[in-house]
Amino acid sequence: MCSSGHSFDANKRGYLNLVDRTRGITGDTREILEARDAFLRAGHYSPVAGLITDMLPDDAGRSILDSGCGTGYYLARVLEARPDWQPLALDVSADAVAMTVRSTGSAGVVSDVWRPLPVRDARADVVLCVFAPRNPDEFARVLRTDGRLVVVTPAADHLAQLRASGRLIGIQPDKLAHLDASLSERFALVERRSLGYDVELGESDIRNLAGMGPSGHHAALNDLEHPESATVTVAVDVSVYSPG
Repeated sequence: MCSSGHSFDANKRGYLNLVDRTRGITGDTREILEARDAFLRAGHYSPVAGLITDMLPDDAGRSILDSGCGTGYYLARVLEARPDWQPLALDVSADAVAMTVRSTGSAGVVSDVWRPLPVRDARADVVLCVFAPRNPDEFARVLRTDGRLVVVTPAADHLAQLRASGRLIGIQPDKLAHLDASLSERFALVERRSLGYDVELGESDIRNLAGMGPSGHHAALNDLEHPESATVTVAVDVSVYSPG
């Protein structure tokens, strides 16, 4: 049941779909998600998932909303460490929610983050947002007063080697300053940690990496030839905020 009192039944794939397709919103395609799934399953971002889990509360029985859940990779890692937490996966892509529900057993909702979220006020202990859009007003509404918003963003040198070669789109300058400013009316920064390391990638890894994120929506970038191997820097910031 949503905050307006409407109730919905899950479809045969195990999730609710609240997106009006006449608005032309589809989110990540199956091809993008399959590339992301293959890349993440190879373990290249395992340290990122580990840091996220380390920065979450240890309390039992928490509820977590994964907004922009994608393939469910990060939520799955959280639930491995917090098996009694109650998860809800949300994404505008039906294929993404289906993948997450299948891999984690989470409840799932296909919903646009820029619309009112189908969650009652003050019901979530944690909102997780990994490389995904953020709706400060709605995140603040659904979080408990002692809840936490956990946001993962790329640092300036994240995947710099591939961006320099034109295979990936750029990163917003001063991203952390923009992030803090965008959340400042609703949230206060509690903790921030940075993570950086190099990974050795083969051609299939590079192809999956180039096709799994925003660059995957750009056909011209997808048509580029990729090197047989490359050393690539992974650099992210994990920021934890409290409401108010």
